[in-house]
Amino acid sequence: MKMRRMTSCTLAGCATLLVALSADAALRATPEFEDGSRRPVSIALIPVHASVVKAKVVQAESLIEESIELGGYLAVELAALLNDQGYAVKLLDAEQVNSDPQLQEYVVDANRRYDEIRAQIRRNRVKRRIYNAGNEVKLLANYLDVDAIAFTRLQVVAATAGRAAVALLVGIGSMGGTMASVSLIDGNSGDLEAYMVSTAVPSYKDIEQDPASQMARIAASTLRRLPLADPAARVELSDEEDVLSELESLLD
Repeated sequence: MKMRRMTSCTLAGCATLLVALSADAALRATPEFEDGSRRPVSIALIPVHASVVKAKVVQAESLIEESIELGGYLAVELAALLNDQGYAVKLLDAEQVNSDPQLQEYVVDANRRYDEIRAQIRRNRVKRRIYNAGNEVKLLANYLDVDAIAFTRLQVVAATAGRAAVALLVGIGSMGGTMASVSLIDGNSGDLEAYMVSTAVPSYKDIEQDPASQMARIAASTLRRLPLADPAARVELSDEEDVLSELESLLD
């Protein structure tokens, strides 16, 4: 049964529905990206910034090796999916970046600038073209000779049994979860053209048991709404995403 568009709701009701709907993947993009008039074809996928944290009752432990491993798996899967959609992908790994001092400088600067704007991103505002990463991304895109740079962030929180029990008991704190996001920033203008995010995907336990296939699942979920590189092919929003977009506007 189709969901009817909502015109009003209580703040609590909107928040509840927003959390439920955001468990799936979403694409937020500028109108020009949506209609294909400014949709990049060649994309540099720079190394994934992955963070795996084990949340305990009184502290959090960062798992460095696991973060690097998962980031590598995710990057390969994202590149394959982008290629399948018709994009020309230049996949860079940490070794390539570190072997070229100029490239390393550009990547570090671009990541720093992206993180600055990422903290400000509100998904329903992406279409307004108000997020710009400036010269740092332009220099990197020019150096790599691509239309756009893809910035990927992966966050995995593994909650121990004690932490989960405390979260359930008091109603606050992390019970664990996973979130992935991919942002496409235009290399000529520095504008954020598309922001894709998926949440409530596999738990750390699932990822630990089969990291490669779970990263493939996360990649597919994150890029699920990405249109083909060919502007003639466009993915329409589902009824569910129409509701999510309106809820975001109400909560803005």
